[in-house]
Amino acid sequence: MSLSINPLAKLVSSVSSQVSAAADAASGALKSDNFAALKSNLDSTVGRLSGEIGSGLNGMTASANTFLNDAKGALGQATGALGGITGALGGVSSTIQSLASNATGALGGIAGQLGGAAGSISNAGAAIGASLNKLGLSSGGLGGIASLATSVSSAAGMVNNLLSMARGKNLPSGAELFSQEGAFVKLETGSAEDWRVKLNANFGLFGSAFSRLSATGGFVWPYLPSITVSSKANYTQIDPTHNLQPFYAYKNSQIDDITISGEFSVESELDAGYWIEGTTFLKTATRMFYGTGPNQGNPPIICNLSGYGARVFSGVPVIVKSFTVDFKDDVSYIKYTKGGAPTWVPAMSTISVTVSPIYNRTRLRQFNLTQYANGNIVAGQGFI
Repeated sequence: MSLSINPLAKLVSSVSSQVSAAADAASGALKSDNFAALKSNLDSTVGRLSGEIGSGLNGMTASANTFLNDAKGALGQATGALGGITGALGGVSSTIQSLASNATGALGGIAGQLGGAAGSISNAGAAIGASLNKLGLSSGGLGGIASLATSVSSAAGMVNNLLSMARGKNLPSGAELFSQEGAFVKLETGSAEDWRVKLNANFGLFGSAFSRLSATGGFVWPYLPSITVSSKANYTQIDPTHNLQPFYAYKNSQIDDITISGEFSVESELDAGYWIEGTTFLKTATRMFYGTGPNQGNPPIICNLSGYGARVFSGVPVIVKSFTVDFKDDVSYIKYTKGGAPTWVPAMSTISVTVSPIYNRTRLRQFNLTQYANGNIVAGQGFI
């Protein structure tokens, strides 16, 4: 079976033969008076047959040019549309910032929705960046879209911060202990519902040495410490001869030593000053008034332990039996220069104190077990 003749080969052959014929005719007429007219005719024929622009064979080129022009127009429209997206996403960012300033109680109800929105905005930012890279539009007139995608992702991060604030709404009233004052946060040290763990004492015995502790109502652990409390009744065992079981005679009751251990972080020279005063106070509470000075011969001071509200530790009189602080070898140290020679304070340390309740006879005589069970004398008398 013979193959059909290629149409393109036939076209080339036809064009070639016509060009050759025109060239021969022109060559024969070189000596005639009509040379110029023949030369023009030859040029016209060669141009027409070779696909010169404007000829019939140049239709494909004309179509391509039309397509390119249409593509340029479409690209211009896309540029305008992306500009509109820029404005819209800018409005989204402004709206999110407005939510950061105004959202309070409503955040608790819409936390889940904002979580989805944050993920969607982050995905949108990533999708915009990826699309621009694929289109090769990361530079030039559309380069601003790439930075816009980054700002949208940042806005999503801000929404996540809002969600953290919303989760804080689960704290009970008085647990936050902070109030907003302009761009600053103030610690509410005098709040009646302050349930932080603190050790207080008569700081006036030492002049102004513990002014920072006095301002916060005592030495306060900045993070919730670990506390161990145990209560027990002591019995004397009586072992009579030839008896199935021993007898127990009640002897007394007691609260064992209370151990408090918590982390203390230092980020500034102000924190370092508080750390120095706090550790100095705890060391002072383990020493008597010995040697010279006022109150000579008196035992170590009695402190008051508070924390967790009226039914747990409410002004419990305690003595400090031991105090420890660790100087870690894997943390930075903050330089403190106020008040004399420099001192270096660990950026993170663990402060542990062992205290024991102490009551005088007069206070013990006021104890009423029924009132104690109802919580009426826990806050008033400091019983645990």
